[in-house]
Amino acid sequence: MPADLTPGLRVAALALILSLGAAGAAAQEPSESDLQALRFYLEQDNEEAVTSELRRLQRAFPDWTPPEDLEDLSGPAGPDSIDRIYALIADGDYEGARQLIDETDRAFPDWSPPADMLTLLRVSEAQSEFDAAVAADQAETAIGIARGVPALLSCERANNAWELARMHLSLGETERALSIYRSVLRTCTAPDILVATLEKAEAVATLSELAEFSDIAQAQAPEATARLRRTEDRLRAGRQAEPRWGNGERRIDLDGEATEAQRPTAGGTGPETSLRPVDRPDTLQRRPAPARRTPAPETTAATGASRAGSGSLTGIEAAAERGDWTQCLALSAGSSNIRVIYQRGWCAYNADRPMEAVAAFRQAVERAPSAEVRTDASFGLLLAMLQLDMTEQAARVAASAPLRQAQRIEIEGQILNQRGVRAYQRRDFARAIAFFEEHERLTGVTRRDLALLKGYALLNLGERSAAREIFLDLHSQLATPETRRALSVP
Repeated sequence: MPADLTPGLRVAALALILSLGAAGAAAQEPSESDLQALRFYLEQDNEEAVTSELRRLQRAFPDWTPPEDLEDLSGPAGPDSIDRIYALIADGDYEGARQLIDETDRAFPDWSPPADMLTLLRVSEAQSEFDAAVAADQAETAIGIARGVPALLSCERANNAWELARMHLSLGETERALSIYRSVLRTCTAPDILVATLEKAEAVATLSELAEFSDIAQAQAPEATARLRRTEDRLRAGRQAEPRWGNGERRIDLDGEATEAQRPTAGGTGPETSLRPVDRPDTLQRRPAPARRTPAPETTAATGASRAGSGSLTGIEAAAERGDWTQCLALSAGSSNIRVIYQRGWCAYNADRPMEAVAAFRQAVERAPSAEVRTDASFGLLLAMLQLDMTEQAARVAASAPLRQAQRIEIEGQILNQRGVRAYQRRDFARAIAFFEEHERLTGVTRRDLALLKGYALLNLGERSAAREIFLDLHSQLATPETRRALSVP
């Protein structure tokens, strides 16, 4: 164990210990075997796992009080093979891990493998077998594996559920696939997962089933209602059906008013469609939802009531401060006060109503009372345009916008991101790679999803060695089904 825990780990552990309270003399204490998992997590400086393991031990041994200084738990080190077992599991050598567990169990009679170790081994091995069955289109095998290990279908592994549905569809079992999509929507709450599930279900769902699924998703993630409704309308448009909600299917004409966008043709893609790289399943991470934005403090000082709106600037800013975007938009509706309009732009952006945000920010840019407001309104305008996937229009506006350096890097980074993805979808792989590399150079950040897509672009250009190098690097950083699948491509 390290001689000194990280400060964050010390504080978290101490807080947990104090919350558990002093239990007096311990009637029963965990054995050396029981403490092995906790010691492993301490050595890894895994704060979250340490906290979770302390809770588990306290439930199992209610009369036991952990030492105030967790370094006191170092005690006997126990089998020195523990770390090697976890390493074997991480490397996918499940048979080697199982053999080493048996050897350690025989060599140390007082030790038994921790429950979390066995669970990790079982789930990791099942994941590997499931991935292999899916890759080989062995539907019945994949379905059997998933049934035997329910942990494979957790929200953290939503891709497994989508693949399981695909396996049922390959067997002609549409109702079973729809049931899986429905279960994901009823269980998970992350908007990205809900949107992707709607998109996948649309391929086999009727319009009434799609509406049902959309309603379930909105109940699960009320804060993403606008995004989910926009997704449903986009999917309906792909079938030439009338929109159910009528929002989010427009684009801005920079020289005029908002206009209706052309509907995608049947089977076409909209701005939030999951990426489908060539030569690989649809597992790429989706573009994350925009972060919450608020105007700079110095630009939002109260200047009195709005002239036409129903609320004062102070009340509108208070609603924005607590994240009540609906109230903010209601209070600011119809105002002619430019500071209210500016604040309304940020509330609309955070409420996932980019059309309204664009309209508000355009006014704020034109009538800005200060250079500071003009700069931040320009930034908001560009963010909203990019949320609408108006990539090239945003690029033209950004060229002359008075942005700060950090703002310009973010905007240009998003533009490069969108251009790269679109180039990939056009199968212009060389251009896509150039955009991805420039994104990394500009931002100083290597995005896993873009790196994975770059690897597939190289693969499609026949540069298999360079592609595999990227896949191996990503896999060594964090092994996921996506990296395993990428490495399995012949």
